[in-house]
Amino acid sequence: MSKIKKVGFNFFRPIIKMKDDETKLFNFKDIFEKIRGEYSQAKEINDLETENHKLVYNYNGEPARLSSIEVDVDTEYYHLVFERLNYQVPTRTTLHGESQALDLDEDEYIGFEVNVLYDPYHQIFMIQRNRDSLGPSGIEIFLRTIIDRYVGQIDGIFNLAIVSDTSAKKRAFNQSAYRKIHIKVTGNKANGIVEKFTKGGNKGVDSVEIIFNSKIEKAEKIDEDFAKKILDEYIDDPEVQKLRIRSRENEDDVVEPIDLIDHKLQTFCEFDYRENRHLNPISVFEKMKLKFDIEDGGFKNKVLRES
Repeated sequence: MSKIKKVGFNFFRPIIKMKDDETKLFNFKDIFEKIRGEYSQAKEINDLETENHKLVYNYNGEPARLSSIEVDVDTEYYHLVFERLNYQVPTRTTLHGESQALDLDEDEYIGFEVNVLYDPYHQIFMIQRNRDSLGPSGIEIFLRTIIDRYVGQIDGIFNLAIVSDTSAKKRAFNQSAYRKIHIKVTGNKANGIVEKFTKGGNKGVDSVEIIFNSKIEKAEKIDEDFAKKILDEYIDDPEVQKLRIRSRENEDDVVEPIDLIDHKLQTFCEFDYRENRHLNPISVFEKMKLKFDIEDGGFKNKVLRES
């Protein structure tokens, strides 16, 4: 049975924060070339036993590793696959069958992969977001250990700085089709929303989270006046903790998310996959390249404009 899976991506710049609070970009190209050479050499020596050469570190009490590193021959972007190795053993079953735990040896784990694109010429990371995989903070710590191993002490602190979407507010009011509005407010503002959508409100409510979705058909959209009225009222309110929309600016554009609170530059890709099967990292990376690199509309150029 096929199913559509939406996968999110964020963008980061690798920076070194200096003692004087100034920052500079850190280029991983030389380090990644060394690691790629080590991985390649290990595979040539013994195709059946390549595990010992992989970089592993401990993250929140569980092992994590850089399971793969390759370079795309056309773009020269690096494709890294990080994997969190989970001790918890899932079960397998059918709709009406009995659940059975997977049989794993003591040195075996359940792996959760996350794909990363790295542009060595502009120092940009595009990182896949998965619920069970390593997040950006985990990857940041992993990259820090890689720097320690291959470079040694550096003059400053390494961080992955998330790229903000400074044009988010302007673009939010310039969309032609609003497909989703997700809002969360607290305090008095929350009680005000309850009063709008229920009789009399509820003084005990501390926060309210509401999602407005259009119908699923491609041509359907939320009423534009209604959507912009919500944006007008809540976009600059300090009690609004979450305000996100999914929309398209032009009729032929794909629907893209806009984060109006954290202003994170983000995008999504859709994948067809079969139940009980994980996404193919090569397929994920191919879509990442397209999102990242299509002329002026590519996210590479958006990152460079926002940085």
